[in-house]
Formats: sequence, C-alpha cells, structure tokens
Amino acid sequence: MRNRLSPDQRRYLAEHVSVLCLVVGLCALLTISGALSFVDRYIYDSLLQTLPDEPSQDVVIVGIDEYSLREIGRWPWDRKVHAQLIDRLTDMGARAVLMDLILSEPDRNNPDSDLALVQSMAANGHVYLPVHVEQLRAGGQLIEVLPYSPFARAAAGLGHVDLDLDADGVARSVYMRSGIGQAWWPHITQTLLVQEGILSEQVFPADKGEEFSGLANVRRYHRYIPFVSGPNSYPQVSAVELLENLIPEQLIRDKIVLIGATAAGLGDMLPTPMASKGELMAGVEINANLLDALRADRLVRDLSMPSSLVLGVMLALLAPLLLPYVLPRWSMPLVFAVLLLCMLVSMATLISLRLWFPPSAAMAAAIMAYPLWTWRRLEYSLSYMRNAMERLSEYSDLNQRLTQPSSLAQMGRMLEQVLPVRSWRLLGGEKPLRGGDSLPAATWKGALARQYRFRHEGRRYELDLVWDQALHADTYDYWVRAMLVRIRTRAPNVGPRYEVLEKHIERLRREEERQEALTRFFQVTLAQIREGVVIADACGVIVYANPQAAFLLGLEIGALDAGQPMVTELDRELELREHNWDDLLCRTLGEGRTQVECRNRQGTDLYLDMLLVHAGDNPGRMMIISFKDISDVKQAMRARSEMLDFLSHDLRSPMVSVLALTEKMRQSGDHDGLPAFLDNVQHYAQRNLNIAEQFLQLARVEAVESVEMNEQDMLDVVESAIDQVHIQAQQRDITLRFEYDPEQEVWVLGNNELLERLVVNLLTNAVKYSHEGSSVDVKLYAQDNHVGCEVRDRGVGIPPAFQERLFDRFSRANTSGGARTRGAGMGLRFVKVVTERHGGEVRVHSVEREGSRFTLLLPRIELA
Repeated sequence: MRNRLSPDQRRYLAEHVSVLCLVVGLCALLTISGALSFVDRYIYDSLLQTLPDEPSQDVVIVGIDEYSLREIGRWPWDRKVHAQLIDRLTDMGARAVLMDLILSEPDRNNPDSDLALVQSMAANGHVYLPVHVEQLRAGGQLIEVLPYSPFARAAAGLGHVDLDLDADGVARSVYMRSGIGQAWWPHITQTLLVQEGILSEQVFPADKGEEFSGLANVRRYHRYIPFVSGPNSYPQVSAVELLENLIPEQLIRDKIVLIGATAAGLGDMLPTPMASKGELMAGVEINANLLDALRADRLVRDLSMPSSLVLGVMLALLAPLLLPYVLPRWSMPLVFAVLLLCMLVSMATLISLRLWFPPSAAMAAAIMAYPLWTWRRLEYSLSYMRNAMERLSEYSDLNQRLTQPSSLAQMGRMLEQVLPVRSWRLLGGEKPLRGGDSLPAATWKGALARQYRFRHEGRRYELDLVWDQALHADTYDYWVRAMLVRIRTRAPNVGPRYEVLEKHIERLRREEERQEALTRFFQVTLAQIREGVVIADACGVIVYANPQAAFLLGLEIGALDAGQPMVTELDRELELREHNWDDLLCRTLGEGRTQVECRNRQGTDLYLDMLLVHAGDNPGRMMIISFKDISDVKQAMRARSEMLDFLSHDLRSPMVSVLALTEKMRQSGDHDGLPAFLDNVQHYAQRNLNIAEQFLQLARVEAVESVEMNEQDMLDVVESAIDQVHIQAQQRDITLRFEYDPEQEVWVLGNNELLERLVVNLLTNAVKYSHEGSSVDVKLYAQDNHVGCEVRDRGVGIPPAFQERLFDRFSRANTSGGARTRGAGMGLRFVKVVTERHGGEVRVHSVEREGSRFTLLLPRIELA
C-alpha cells in the first residue's frame, strides 16, 4: 500500500492515525481516572428524569415529623411510644415494618419500655432493624453499631442502611452488602424482601469464602437508586396520627411500612438527584425508593470498566474517523452530532438496560478530536499549498506576463506611435508626460479632446487625448480603455495581516488570477484562430474542440463538446479519398505526425495535420488534429493551371499559325498569294486581340467589388449590342430577331458599358454556335420587379453534364456543327460576374441539337 501512496498521502495517513491514537488514549485516561465524574453526575441527574418509574402504592412511610414532636415531646421518645406504633401497625394488618431508627443501647431509666418494645416486635414478627457503621473519632476505628441484643433477637432481620454519598454530597447510590472486614450485612431493604419471600436469597449473595479484610469497611454490589421523584413521592402519615387512630385501616393493611425521622431537626435528611435546589429527602424515604426499585428489579448498575472503555472509545473515534469525509463547514455539526449520540447511547442504556454508561470521557475525547484534526488538516493544507505554489512558480513565466500590469511609459509609446492622436498628456505623476504636437490650451477642451481618469499604484491620474478626427475618437475609444485596464494595479491590502495564513491565501489568490488569465488566453486564442483544432487524449476521447473545427466538419457548434465523442468517429465527416482514417491515426501514433489533404461532406478542401504531443504525466500524451480550409489555395492553383493552359494554347496557337504562314510565304516566294497571306495574318491577330480583350475585361470586373451605376434603359443597351453583332450574323447568314413591347418600362440601375458588353457576349455566343441560315431571337420584357432579356439560338446546344460548369473561368464545351472555332471560356464567365455585380441572375436552358436559351434578369426601377 505504501508504494501506491504519495509522500503527502503517507504523511496524511500517519497524522490521521496519530490523532486516532491520541483520542483513544485521552478517552481511556479520562474513563479510568474518573476526572470528569462531576460531568457524569450532572448528566446522570438529568437523564434520571427520563426514567418512566412510578411509586408503588403498597409502601407507606410513618414519619416522625415536627407535628409528632410537638404532640409527643422531644426526641428521643420513650420506647413505649415505639412499641405502641408497632402494636398499632400490627392491629391494622401491616405486612412488614422497617424501623429506620438506631436502637443500639438499652434505656437504663425505663427498662420496662425496652421490654414493651421487645414484646411488641415479637408479637408482630415482621419488624426489621438497621445496622449502622460509624467511626469512633475522626480518623479512628470503624465499628458496626448493632441494635440492642434483645431488640436484635426480637427483630425478623437486620440489615445495613448506609448510603454512598458522592463527592458533591448527593445520595445517588448504595452498596447492597457492607460490613467491617467482610461484606456480610445486606441492605435492610434486601433483608426485608428476602424474609418476606418477595426476593430470592441468590440476589446479591454474600461471598462465604471472602477473606477477612481487617477493620476496613468492605462493600459490594454498587447500585444507583432510580428515584421515582422528589420528596414526598410515597404515601406518608404522621406518627402521632397513627397513635391517635386517625389513619384508616386500609391505608396500612398488607402494606410495607417504613418508620423513620422526617423532621428536619433530627438530621436524617440528604440531597438527592431528584430534589430541587436546596431541597432534602429523609433517609426513610430514600429507603422507600430503594425498596421499591429492588423489588421491581429497577436498580441501575454500573457498566463494567472494560465495556465502558470499549464503548467510549468507539463513540470517541466517530469524530476523527468521519471528519475526513465531510467539508469543513460540516465539521462542527458532525462533532455536535457525535456528542448527542453519546448522550443518546447513555440514555438508551439507562432506560432499557438499567446500565449507567458515563459518557463524559467519550464526549471530551470527541471534542478534543476536532481541534487536533483541524490543526493537522490545516497544517497539511498549508504544506500542500506551499509545495503547490513552488511547483506552479516554475511554470508561471507566461502567467506573470499575462497578469503583470504594463507601465505608463509603455502606454505612452503606444499612444505616440500607433494610435491616431495629435497630442496627449498624462497628469497626476511627479512630472507630467506629454507627446505629439504642441497645442493651445483651448484645444484640450475642444470637440476632439477626450479625458480618461484612472488609478495606478495607488495614485490618481488623468489622461488627456486630442484625436486627429472625431471618427477616431469613437473608433479607438475601446482600445484606450483596454490600455487603462492593462496598466491598472491591485490596490494594496490594508488592515492587519496575519503572517502565515494571510500570506498563503494572498499567494494562492495571485496564482489563481494567473491561471484564470492563462485559461482565458488559450480558450480565446483557440476559439478565434481560423484553423479547426481538436485535442484528444491517449484513449481517443476528444477533450477540446474549438468552434471552427465543428464548422469545418459541418457539425453544429458544441457538437464535439457534448458527451465524450471519440476521435475515431471523425471520419464520418471527412472524404479521405485513397486514405483510411484508422490507418491515418495508427500512422500518427507510430510516426508522431501525419499530414494529408481531404474534403468535408460539403466539398470544402481541408489540410489535415495530426500531431502527437506529451503534456506531462497528466493529461499525458495527447493528439492534436488541426483542419485548415485550403479551398482558396486549391482554387488559386486550379486558376493558375487554367491560366497556363489558356496561355499555352489559346494565345500561343494563333502565334504559331502566323509564324507557320510567314515561313511558308518566305519559302514559296509567291507574291501573288500576298493578299490571302495578309488576310490570314489579320484573322489570327484579331483572334488574339479578342481573347486578350476578353481576358482584360474579365480581370477588370472581377477585381472590383462594386461598379459605378446609374439609370439605364435596357432597350438602348440591347439595340446597341444587336448593332455590334449584326455584321457577324450576316457573315453566317443568321437572322437577328428582336421582340419587345414599347409600352413597357425596362429601366435598371447599372453600368452601361458592362451591360452592353454582357449582351454582346450572349449574342456573339448565340451567333457563333448557331447553324448557318438559322436565326437568333432576342426578347426584352418587364415582369414583376425584374427586367428580362432572353437570347435564344437554334444551334448545337450544350451537354447537360457541362451546364454546371458553364459559367466557370476557361470552361469550354466540345461542340460540333455551327462553330468554326472554340471559345476562350471567358465570355460567359464575364456575363455571370457582371450580372452578380448588378444584383441580378442569369439562367440557361439548353437541349442538344436543338439550341440554347439564356435569360438575363435584372432588378427593375421606377422612374420618378
């Protein structure tokens, strides 16, 4: 496992284990030492309120209260009074009598009273007397104080009545067996219940083999008393009322009666968990609570030390074990939840199992886990942050250049050399900076002046500019504001700085700004470049694609960012001709780079460049695929090829013919054939001139984006074009027929020279490719918002396969019949370009061996 963990992770794990060990040790120490017993006592007192116990109605207390003392006399009473109380209880049918009174010595002044008491106890047969352990003097010997022997022999049983007072003086618990040297004496309530057959003798048995422990008070079977409520919870009658026969018999019959002092002056009053602040409970009533709980098996016992240790450690470890899995803002709620869980576990064991689990040790350990864990997590975080800052600083050169503000001098150089500013000045520094022309003061407040206020390095500045033109002020205002943003520096932090944490946070903030700037820089750069860029990881998953890539591949913007598209799927959008996409990918992986030409589905020529790069361990090796639109380059190459073909054939062929004729004339010496020779030379020279003229006209019209236009009457344009072609048509015996409606307005917005040349080209082609003796029909008309000019011949026609390329430069159809020569392929291209410059449209309809019809449509205008 250590081999798979980084040093930071091993350190984190070691510190986590250390925190767990500290929590375990703290919990064990507090549990064993009982250092937080005062907290446990408070928790126990609070949880005791939740016990659902109710006082039994067959337990009655006969109290020696203030009223009885007033009526009968001062304490101690004559023992005949005690005998009368027992006799009265015997007569009323009490089941058992527990006398919580110390009767350790005989009454030497009234021996008859002792005899009367013995006789009354013997007559009842169910009277139980207490045994008391006391100290002779401070630090002296402990002794067991037994009842006077005649009383002890007459009693049905003896038992101790000693309570275990906690450090705060509150009576919460009792030892069920106690004695000097040996834990022999059971509690008096246990003696009563055993002798009356209510409780088994096996409950809290005496250890007969227990070694004698000298004169120490030996106690066993520690139990907490589950008080049902505060004082006066059980039925209570006054002793004098019992003697005066004022108590109904049904209140006593078959009840267990406890006789004891309830008057505050007699001293047998103790604080209990259920008593209110300052309120005390009589010892006889405490014994009544104990008797009731013992009979119902409701006494609360301590959870054993090993069990308390295990349970406490488990609860205490919840906090440090869960803290690594929660966010810091949930740490405190988690610790509070663990504390509440400790309380709930303690309450659950108390109510359901009658076991007392002191939770303070686990709670204190859980509380201590929070600062320990926070301390180590903060130290770990700061250490990681320091290391991360050091690692990032190695690669932060570009980041710093992106975020480092520019200087005022650099801004001034930009104003001086680049922007169209007549003059500028920068006010607010130690000395003003100026540049440009020297201008009068009024100019700085004129229409061409602009003021910009900003802060730099904590000081206020004002930049005043005077532009060359008002248009420049609006055009370049955004760039001036961009420069002001670039030179802006961060305001220094004010107030106290805390050395460690603040310093690291400030470094992290600066690095975050640099990383954010770098990310934005690359995102904007990749998104704005004209080439499409796709980046894929080693598994072929596309991790980035700029919008241009989706555009060149014919996809919707963002289609390559949705889900996890694979680079192997891009071939669906490409036409690779003789290449295979998977083979290209494989070759790139083997050679590191592949460059090919291809097309997308829309027919756009693309230059595909596939390159492997290594970007460190994360993200590792990446494949960068770039797509560059080379349609213009390919078109230029095709145009260059066509131009070379045109120059090498169409312009060269007439020259070759002229040279051949000249050589033939020179060798023959036939002067009679000179006129025919001159005619041929003139024919070939004229042909070259016409081709050159067409080429120049086409080049001229393609070179401009717009032409000068004015109102033109198409009737005049068409008639002028017909006149120019008329002689050429007569030479081939072709009739030109012109049809138009003189009532129609055929005005357009256009260039007269270009429109006339356009119609001449259409008519020349019609005459050239028509059969001799046929006709060419010209029709001019107005329809809706267009002016139409239709030229129809009855010649050889145009093959359907060629009609798509009819208007391309240097495109010429292979014809037969009516044409004596082939064209240069520029006339119809001229027609197409001029028509588009005028916002019009040219259409063609042709059937082989029947002829062709060209229709020119131009936007019509209405004359005012």
